[in-house]
Amino acid sequence: MRRLALTWIVVLIGIAAADCTGPEPGEPTVASAAQPCGDLGNNLYEEEHFFSTSNGAVLHVRERYSDLAQARHRPRAILLLSGTFVTAIQYDARVPGADSYNALDLLAAAGFHAYAVTYEGYGLSSLPADGRDVTAERSLEQMGELVTWIRQRTGARQVDVLGTSMGSSLAVALGGTEGPIPPGHVGRIVLTSHVYRSVTPLMEQLLFSPETLTALANAPGGYIGTIPQMYGILLASATPEAAGWGYATFPGVYAVGPTLEGFDLPLFDAQHGRALALQFWGDADLVTPWADVQQFESEYGGHLGVVVLASGGHAPAFEPVRHEFWWRTLLFLLLPRPFALLLATGP
Repeated sequence: MRRLALTWIVVLIGIAAADCTGPEPGEPTVASAAQPCGDLGNNLYEEEHFFSTSNGAVLHVRERYSDLAQARHRPRAILLLSGTFVTAIQYDARVPGADSYNALDLLAAAGFHAYAVTYEGYGLSSLPADGRDVTAERSLEQMGELVTWIRQRTGARQVDVLGTSMGSSLAVALGGTEGPIPPGHVGRIVLTSHVYRSVTPLMEQLLFSPETLTALANAPGGYIGTIPQMYGILLASATPEAAGWGYATFPGVYAVGPTLEGFDLPLFDAQHGRALALQFWGDADLVTPWADVQQFESEYGGHLGVVVLASGGHAPAFEPVRHEFWWRTLLFLLLPRPFALLLATGP
């Protein structure tokens, strides 16, 4: 399976490299995209940014790109939006002994300018005086400004978005008619760990209980410290090495605002979504029920495909199904629009 997945990634990099011809008249280009395609070494480069938003927040942003990304005459960019109680490190995973868990590296190697952002109130991003002030609407405004900055920085006409959990909800809104930016500025969106209107009874019992709501609402200063056990249901299907890395890396002190948003679902109505979307759901997911996936699909206002990952859980990028997840994601992102959903949608 791993060899097949890597073969697909090589093929997809070839698809991306085929776009490395001269620029067409009037098309934006990246200033540093002067290296001819024949000499591509496809080295990876990383940068770190602290992006200031109009509402006073400063967001920590990780950027990764490659020679291939720089050489494209039609630049491609993607923004990665995490779930709650985790920073952008989710997409920059350094799992010992493996290199197939790092989303930033994989997407950069495939020809994207890849960006992962840490939400306000988390990690190295700015911390408001009260962590309850970090609402979904406030975060959406910030993500809209970040998409605009990425378009300007890279010259990409559109920015694709890959979301996890709350990040998926933000992706839907960014590419929709009621977002803070024109929906045409967002390209394709990939949704993982998505919770729309309901969760499983187990998740309801563990997280969405009246006791949890009271604890979050009354957290001192609106911040709470997390422990490894809190991530158990999310990483239940992860490989042992990925789960171990997550348990050691994810815990920290976080603003409670983003998690409190989950007690009033949906965060954003699916009917306003317009971006071409692909949603992944694992049939062993302990958080999102299949009925929730079906409801989101029935209400979504754009073109949506659903891939069911056999034996997949709530965090496909950290699970044995990650190879299938990535080759389907790259197919969806890189192939021409008429074929993207046809070839990327599962049985």
